[in-house]
Amino acid sequence: MLPTFVIGLREGLEAALIVGIIAAFLRKQGRKDLLRWVFLGITVAVLLCAGVGIALKLISRDLPQKQQEGMETVIGIVAIVMVTYMVVWMRRHSRELKGSLESLAAGAIDGGGSRAGMAMVGMAFLAVLREGFETAVFLLAAFNESDNTAGAASGAVIGILVAVALGYGIYRGGVSINLSKFFRVTGFVLVLVAAGLVVNAFHTAHEAGWLNWGQTNTVDLSWLAKPGTVQASLLTGMLGVQPHPVMIEVVGWLAYLVPLGLYVAWPPGRGLPSRRLSQVLAASAGALGVAALSLALAAPSVQATTAVGAWRTTLLSADGTSAVVDTTTPSPAAHVGADGAMTERMTLKLTGETDRHGVHVRTYTGLTKGLAAEGQPANLPLERIAELNGGRLPLGIKATSGAVPATYQDDNVLTVWVQPQTGSIVDMNWTESVTATLKDPTVGTVQLSKPVAQGSVGLSSVETAASAAAARTALANVDDRDTMHDWAWTTAVLAVLALAAAVALLMAERRRLRSAPVAESLPAGDSALARS
Repeated sequence: MLPTFVIGLREGLEAALIVGIIAAFLRKQGRKDLLRWVFLGITVAVLLCAGVGIALKLISRDLPQKQQEGMETVIGIVAIVMVTYMVVWMRRHSRELKGSLESLAAGAIDGGGSRAGMAMVGMAFLAVLREGFETAVFLLAAFNESDNTAGAASGAVIGILVAVALGYGIYRGGVSINLSKFFRVTGFVLVLVAAGLVVNAFHTAHEAGWLNWGQTNTVDLSWLAKPGTVQASLLTGMLGVQPHPVMIEVVGWLAYLVPLGLYVAWPPGRGLPSRRLSQVLAASAGALGVAALSLALAAPSVQATTAVGAWRTTLLSADGTSAVVDTTTPSPAAHVGADGAMTERMTLKLTGETDRHGVHVRTYTGLTKGLAAEGQPANLPLERIAELNGGRLPLGIKATSGAVPATYQDDNVLTVWVQPQTGSIVDMNWTESVTATLKDPTVGTVQLSKPVAQGSVGLSSVETAASAAAARTALANVDDRDTMHDWAWTTAVLAVLALAAAVALLMAERRRLRSAPVAESLPAGDSALARS
């Protein structure tokens, strides 16, 4: 409620001040007849801004979850840009605001007739439209971040009503506010709110799948911002404090809050030490750049481990649907050993996820042709048929039939368990099963229930333990690498921001020196003449 109250108060008072200055000037000039045009412009702008806000809310509500997160990110970024521009602009132009508006109003009045009326409509419309559109986007971003939409809406309404009351009081002359201090205080509060929006924008960008680096956990603030408490609602809604902030959120919050907060809080009329500050920023950028490069180079490399044993398998690629491996292909049912096995490339399908030997893995399976079916007889004797059919002959097969012709299906299945983050093979297994189908002339096709031949080979317990240990080591290296890469990217971004700020300060200092008046010096003779 507090963040939206400040937003409504600040934005509403800005619009009320602009409208109040115009209205007071018209009253002073004896042109109260033009006030109705001012109110017309205000009404149209308010309706348009409300329509934009409602439309954005309805559009985002009807989108799928990921698209909702993406739209919230875009709205948050727009709101951050708007509030930043608003705070900076008001800090620079608040002093000459009244004079500029009165000058514009005087020019409009000089036009006379309907032209003056339309000019008043345009001035009021644009003033309220700008503040209103900023308010709509900013409030929508704040609503997305808040868990209590009713409270957030109440805060916005109360803030706007207070702003209107203050604006009317200023217009009538009964209320006096130190606008410079007011805008500095509310500007700093808005900077805090916008910093929270930065955190929320990074969070929703990750949920939308747009931002995947910088997601390393930093500190546990659940003790401070315990979910479901009033304190958490205030801290999260006002300052963007998350119970478990990740690195990019912490850095984004500090990178926005510190420079803009100092800019707003800096005493008016006191110049910034631009040259010295630019030197410090440039040196900081260089140090951050070196740190980023060092972190990137020091990050551990990660190599996928290969299941090593009698049956060697190497993972070439894997994703959420399939995997490609180079593997030795035994025929367990035919008892073909490693020496007689072929090496081939297989494409396996993802069949599930599980934990194996203490490591989270994806299960991939693939089918290839075995060798066990090649040695099976073309005709099966009745005794063998009964053995493969549960101890009795299939229905229709006569005891006097003798041997029955048969065909064979040889299924040789490779199962590989892969740790998805590292690509390490934790375990593997070959299982071969040969089934027989009878081709009796009178009965037709008969599938026998028991396999004619079967077998299974894979890694030994010692080999699987070693593979699991290697996968755990690779997984730890992945965590270390991701953390160091996150820090490297973050410090690199900070280095670029520091360098950009240093360049901007230097350019501003040069512009100031060029525009400063230069004292003219008189020649020596003229100086002497002047003294005489």
